[in-house]
Amino acid sequence: MIRKMVRCLVILCLIVAIEAKSPIIFIPGSFCSLLEVRVNTTLQPICPKSLDNQWTLLWLNVRLWEPEFLPCFHRIIQFVFNSSTNSFENPIGVEVRLLKNSTTGSFLDGLLWEYVGLDKMFYHFIKTFNYTDKLNLHSVPYDFRRGTNESLYEFIRNLKQLIEFTYNRNENQSVHLISHSTGGSMVLFFLSQQSQQWKDRFIQTWISLSGNLAGEVDNFEDILRGFVSPMIPKEILQTWDFYAWRLPEPFVFGSKRLLIQTTRKNYTSFDIQQFFNDFNATDLAQIYPQTSSILGDLPAPNVDTYCFYGVNVSTPIAYRIDEKNRLETIHGWGDGEQDDTTNMSCQLWNETMSDKYRLICKGFDRISHTRLVGNDQVLNEIDRVIRE
Repeated sequence: MIRKMVRCLVILCLIVAIEAKSPIIFIPGSFCSLLEVRVNTTLQPICPKSLDNQWTLLWLNVRLWEPEFLPCFHRIIQFVFNSSTNSFENPIGVEVRLLKNSTTGSFLDGLLWEYVGLDKMFYHFIKTFNYTDKLNLHSVPYDFRRGTNESLYEFIRNLKQLIEFTYNRNENQSVHLISHSTGGSMVLFFLSQQSQQWKDRFIQTWISLSGNLAGEVDNFEDILRGFVSPMIPKEILQTWDFYAWRLPEPFVFGSKRLLIQTTRKNYTSFDIQQFFNDFNATDLAQIYPQTSSILGDLPAPNVDTYCFYGVNVSTPIAYRIDEKNRLETIHGWGDGEQDDTTNMSCQLWNETMSDKYRLICKGFDRISHTRLVGNDQVLNEIDRVIRE
């Protein structure tokens, strides 16, 4: 009888060991997290009374782009610069948060529903590896407008708590982090703030898909022209400290490569603060020295790292502004949004990362930035990593 009980316990333990799998946590790119807003319309009379003192979807709520709501939308999605604290803040009477429960709910909660290929990736893990939503399959959104130490620490708290919680719920299985685009910046900053002992215990791998690790050239166009303008004019984007953080890093882009050419002056990555001042983004210029140092030296993650990115797609690599203030895009190679310099910057870790950790960098021919998520070739590579 005792032998049978022991045998059953052994079999049960083996089943648990087989079923337990390293959880996956996904960190999305910019503009891909959902945000909610609550407005005091007495303090913000530009907003309709129907929005007063209730949590409402801010991004992406296409209703707020209607003519009746657009002036209000412009007011509540921007920040106001506080010169005494040298920081951007919400306008008076405006509160913004991540979608409620988005870091503890379903994998798809809190993420932009139009995220190309995300649902395919989600169901791929469920079908191929028998992952379970909300048990070993999660995502972590963040306020993509922000780029200061203070705002990033909220993301760090959310991600660290979720990793430790998920680790404990899954038989102490370490976690696969999968990031896309600016999500790579978020993960790299997160890892730079953790002890090596903690990373060795809780992180299995980091898979970076087109990681915005060294800043993005085409962010200049947003600052100069706006995003889906006139929906988000440049004057609003110039209040998002994200843009003082995720422009090309001097450490990687150097002082010789021209990024902005004008009839009067040319700008390299060493001239970004001057660029802000010259193009009326003076508040961003104020915080640039602080934000640009966050990932300034591209710290090695010191975990097993896989950098996957698209190649051989025509991509903005610089801009030219003529005497009539017309913007011309100069193209080179990358994934259509991020150029090779940014996407391949993880190769620099070959010189700085501990030999204890694996670093694999791989380009995928003619797969664009957004299509990398959910692409069959990329999913096959991710499968190999998870099976190792």
